[in-house]
Amino acid sequence: MSRLLLSATVCIISLLYCSVATAQSNMTDDGNCHWETGAIAGLNNDGYEWQFQGAYFPIPYIGAKIGLGMAGEIHMIEDWGEDEWDTGHHYAARFKFNAAIAARSPRIINWKSQKAGFYLFAEPGIVLSPGASGSRNERYCCWDLKSGINLQLDHLIFTLGYGISDFSLYSGYPTNMHGLPDDDNYITHTVFIGCSYKL
Repeated sequence: MSRLLLSATVCIISLLYCSVATAQSNMTDDGNCHWETGAIAGLNNDGYEWQFQGAYFPIPYIGAKIGLGMAGEIHMIEDWGEDEWDTGHHYAARFKFNAAIAARSPRIINWKSQKAGFYLFAEPGIVLSPGASGSRNERYCCWDLKSGINLQLDHLIFTLGYGISDFSLYSGYPTNMHGLPDDDNYITHTVFIGCSYKL
């Protein structure tokens, strides 16, 4: 089953790349900014997560997005800035690679005085991730869905969103600080903010 998921993931990423490349080669210069780069940060029922991301929109409302980041437990205040070897505490953390199809609505609120607007978005995708330290038989391919609203102001995009995924920081029952859940197969809910720049 794991090999099937990995094969499906590779196929989806390849198709996204091919469709974006084809669209790019067929597009003329229409004055729109097709590329975006930025970052998001959020809190979830496991701890925190952050991600650097890039996106390409061949048309204004549909694009492809990839991101690389991390999810982890929140350190106790007394351990901030300390090495885990010194404290003896182990905090679980996992790297994450995210690939998604990005869909945006037309402008829903026009802020004319600032030449800006508000847009809804949805980003269904997948998460590929190695397990945290000490994990055994962790899930490394998970589904992911982000949605929310963004404010586009000239070349800047400010985002407020909600994410849901079957990605679990504790998949495989890794070494961690706060104790393992009774079940590592659960849904993770995330609230996040972000900022991007149109290139």
